[in-house]
Amino acid sequence: MEIKVGKTAELPVTEVDDEHALNTKKRIVFSPDNHWDSHVMRVFSLEEEGKTFRHQHEWPHWVYVLAGEGAVITEEKSYSLQKGSYVFIPPKLRHNFENVGEETFEFMCIVPPEGDSF
Repeated sequence: MEIKVGKTAELPVTEVDDEHALNTKKRIVFSPDNHWDSHVMRVFSLEEEGKTFRHQHEWPHWVYVLAGEGAVITEEKSYSLQKGSYVFIPPKLRHNFENVGEETFEFMCIVPPEGDSF
């Protein structure tokens, strides 16, 4: 097996502008189809005023912020995020992400395969 090296900017983009998100792009870095059987690593880019809609699910999220300014919002609190921030979102916690800056808010999000629904 050979090493795999690449750039996220070169990966195929899924535009997510529906009931799940607004002004959002998703790129899948690793998945069961690509070198990671148990999880999916995605990179989300939320343009200015971009957001994911409030949702909850049975699986956790592991998030690491790559660029920009954003927030993760729960029923109780809004948490400020910027480059270098990390977030663990437990299962069943209602939440969403929003870009609160003028630049693209970009973050890596890891979920189990059933969590990559959009």
